[in-house]
Amino acid sequence: MNTEKAERCLKTGLCGAVLALIGDLLIGAAKFPDGANMIEGYFAIALSMPAWRPILGGLIGFLGICLEFPALMTVWPLIREKMPRSGEFYRLAMYVYLAVGGGAVHLPCGVFMWIYRSVTEAAGPEAGHEIALNYLLYFLLPVTAVFTVFFTGANVVQFIAFVRGCTPFPKWYCVFNLLIGKGVFNAARQLGNTALFNGIGTSNMSLGAIVMFTALLLGWKKYAGAKDQAL
Repeated sequence: MNTEKAERCLKTGLCGAVLALIGDLLIGAAKFPDGANMIEGYFAIALSMPAWRPILGGLIGFLGICLEFPALMTVWPLIREKMPRSGEFYRLAMYVYLAVGGGAVHLPCGVFMWIYRSVTEAAGPEAGHEIALNYLLYFLLPVTAVFTVFFTGANVVQFIAFVRGCTPFPKWYCVFNLLIGKGVFNAARQLGNTALFNGIGTSNMSLGAIVMFTALLLGWKKYAGAKDQAL
């Protein structure tokens, strides 16, 4: 992975993260009813927002997450030499991310909201709630669970690799991690029930990706450019 290729991959991923951010905001940037929990909030805003928003948000986010893959894979050459087994797990996890992150997790979030709205309009709120909740429980939740296992494992591997100095980057680069970014931006929900804070919370992974890809892009030539690693 030379500097030119890494920068090209990171720029592609950065564009993808921006698209994913747009998709997230279309789905989740809305005020929830007072006192509603997160799931109830998404049920409620599915009825209040235009029907095209969750559809377009899911599709744009799907494309964006696919484009994030090249940027995520720039981490693997950094760690595979000193952490071969962990590096192989990281690579596998990134293929899982590509396979299910957009099409089986992000897109279905928009589908879930569209189903609830469509069935509610056709058959009433009770039928809409039951069918949408079943879709959430039987389809979206199991795939999300699989995704979460690999996503969490990969980010733990990445954090350990950076904090132990197993990469050319400084150890403090460990903070540029999707799992950390997800937690930080999701905490914005605690600041208030507004479209802005709910949008930031919904966009926690895409915002985390923007921060991480930007940091890697700015630091690659300085810290890793001297090592010409082949994939």
